[in-house]
Amino acid sequence: MLIDMTHTITPEIPIYPGTPVPSLSPACTLTRDGFRETLLSFSSHTGTHMDAPAHLLQDGRTLDDMPMSQFSGRATVLDVSEAGPVITEAFLQSNYDAIHCADFILFYTGWEDRWGTERFLEDSFPVPDEAAARYLVSRGLKGVGTDAIGIDRIGDRHLPIHRVLLKDSVLILENLCLKKVRGRKDFLFFALPMKFQNTDGAPIRAFAELRESFEGERRRR
Repeated sequence: MLIDMTHTITPEIPIYPGTPVPSLSPACTLTRDGFRETLLSFSSHTGTHMDAPAHLLQDGRTLDDMPMSQFSGRATVLDVSEAGPVITEAFLQSNYDAIHCADFILFYTGWEDRWGTERFLEDSFPVPDEAAARYLVSRGLKGVGTDAIGIDRIGDRHLPIHRVLLKDSVLILENLCLKKVRGRKDFLFFALPMKFQNTDGAPIRAFAELRESFEGERRRR
């Protein structure tokens, strides 16, 4: 079974303060041209998206320069909705069994339920502190994700957690849909970024493949 973990881009979606509002307008129409095309205009960090090291680092790598293997792997979703505003290294260590085999650690904060409302931009969602970020780097992960708008506080313009992760080429995924995989451990995860030149970040199509569902279906047959 495949589970979509991606928000749909619309002109009304929540955007990070200062980011251009997405625009989707008709470029061609059935009536006028005999076919439909849509003119898209939005930031590379719109909606469910991925940050590359080049987002913040002068010599950071871009997504278009990375192998496809960087965008998929085994994932674990940690429920941090009751963990408080700060995700600590101690909390992560207490979840070692769920973390040690993962390529991607995804934080369910509960902010997904606020999507489409002003409350989504309230700056109180759980985020890792720097010690927790360094611990995540030490695990050799491909990426760290969240269902909130950022892995740092909106008000922290230095973006310290971004910098710790991106310095070691740990990709950052934001605005994920995690409710359907809340608490899931060790499933196949795919986060495929739009490919364009010098990709500092890109909207992604993120999805989970839950293979036990296939096994159950085969047994029922």
